[in-house]
Amino acid sequence: MTPKLRIAKKVLKRLLELKTTNTGRLFGVMSDNSLTVLGFALNPTDDDAIEPAALQLNMPVEIDLCGVLFIGDCKEDIPDAFKDIDITDNPLLIKYNLSNHQLEPYYYVHQTLKPAGELEVIDQDEIWEKFYYIRLKTSIPMLTQKNDIIEAFQTTRKNLASGNIGFHFPDSNTYLLGNDDESTEISLKNLSKKGSNELKKNSEANTRIIDAIDASMLIGMTSEKSIDGSMKFAPVLQQVTRPFESLQFNLNIDALSLVGHNLKASQLYSILVESVCRNTRLIERSIAQQLNNKDKFKVPELMHFRPKSCPVITISYPVGCTDDETKSYRKKLHKALALDLSKPLFCRGNAVKFSNDIKSNEPILRPHDAVPLPQGSISLGIVKGLYAYHHYMQDNFDDNGWGCAYRSFQTVFSWFKLQGFTQKNVPTHKEIQKCLVDIGDKGQNFIGSRQWIGSTEVGFVLETLLGISIKVLNARSGADMVDQFNSLKDHFDIQGTPVMIGGGVLAHTILGVSQNQDTDEIKFLILDPHYTGPENLTTIINKGWCAWKGMNFWKKDAFYNMCLPQRPSRY
Repeated sequence: MTPKLRIAKKVLKRLLELKTTNTGRLFGVMSDNSLTVLGFALNPTDDDAIEPAALQLNMPVEIDLCGVLFIGDCKEDIPDAFKDIDITDNPLLIKYNLSNHQLEPYYYVHQTLKPAGELEVIDQDEIWEKFYYIRLKTSIPMLTQKNDIIEAFQTTRKNLASGNIGFHFPDSNTYLLGNDDESTEISLKNLSKKGSNELKKNSEANTRIIDAIDASMLIGMTSEKSIDGSMKFAPVLQQVTRPFESLQFNLNIDALSLVGHNLKASQLYSILVESVCRNTRLIERSIAQQLNNKDKFKVPELMHFRPKSCPVITISYPVGCTDDETKSYRKKLHKALALDLSKPLFCRGNAVKFSNDIKSNEPILRPHDAVPLPQGSISLGIVKGLYAYHHYMQDNFDDNGWGCAYRSFQTVFSWFKLQGFTQKNVPTHKEIQKCLVDIGDKGQNFIGSRQWIGSTEVGFVLETLLGISIKVLNARSGADMVDQFNSLKDHFDIQGTPVMIGGGVLAHTILGVSQNQDTDEIKFLILDPHYTGPENLTTIINKGWCAWKGMNFWKKDAFYNMCLPQRPSRY
């Protein structure tokens, strides 16, 4: 019996955006006799491009090559096209007709292509009703001669697969060992300190913050007592004097798996072992490339990325490498995954955040996700991507009464950092002031002062530090803010960046605009930098520090300037 076929809504949308003929590979997960397609990659048209099969190592374990994609008139020989697919005995073929934008799915059954039946389209929220992420972090010490490093990786994987390791889930203090009863069932939601509802944040609204069940790895350091009569050996040491180059470093594993709700203990154990092995292969590939290019050896670090229409992609970057140094590889990734080159989707700053890693004293990310949308039928424009909420009194720095525009600037700057457009840290008040002095806008005594700045100065500093352009909007009074709705909505739809607004003696950040289609009522999503309390999302939302505000929020006698940062187009 062939599995029921599902496809993620975002993947379908990206397929329908393809314009040229090609072939590719499909990635998906098998669970409960259903195959869910979660991504695809295109076959290379250049000699130095990334093969789709090579991306298998970059995927979470349980997301595997599951089928072949034909776009337009392009085809491959069947069954040769299925040779790398081992997730199922009945691989999938999807034909996409560029003329009528129709998908035709087939399963390859008994050497014959048979229609796969109705293709069910599911959204992100439905996916997370069925699956959880497990994130396994550990460190494996490595000591080897440089010429033997590939063999050392192979030996490490053999040891991992030997059953001499175990896993620990700290939230529930649960241990999983290789000799656990195979019939034991494990409920994934019981392995986390969060309830099942809290583990559903991996949704459409925000793809950059991931909830995952944490796990660590234990390595057996002693063996069982020798059985009487078994052979015993004395150690023999041999000294050979010769020059050699050794490498000593730690493999810092950060492995992801995508699993269903209930599994046998033996299944979960095998999945976690494979996740560590997959990580080691990814790191090995990065090291081998460095050695082949005769680069100075840098230990790779693993980072996770999730473009909206793709599964999580794990990348092994050498520690300390800059975005410029990874540009060539990132361009190949964009092409392989059919992603445009207008956004730096795989720059370090664009890596996903795991909710368990976010500390309680860190600036809150995207607090507006907790704010309900205005009721009724609305026309909506809203900020895209991650940003951090900066406000009075953060960083143990007292700017109460004068630093609101500085904090709004920091919120805007954080957006560019968290989208991967810069590797610079968010500037402090003093660094903002120094920039204005350096460009000649302020005198030397401005540095270290408590003087206010406005949207004009915010624009100057953004242009100087980020090399971006700024668009300015003006409203002669609060009542005229209604006339800025269309311009602001277009900005959020096209640029997606937060907007700094200054009026009178106050500064705020605009995160979105809405208009009720029945009443024409206009509202503004305001992030208020005047908040002085701790990083408590409940307080921030309940007290209105991040909230939708009506036209009465704006003062009738104040002149307003808005700084609209323009998003650069680059990868």
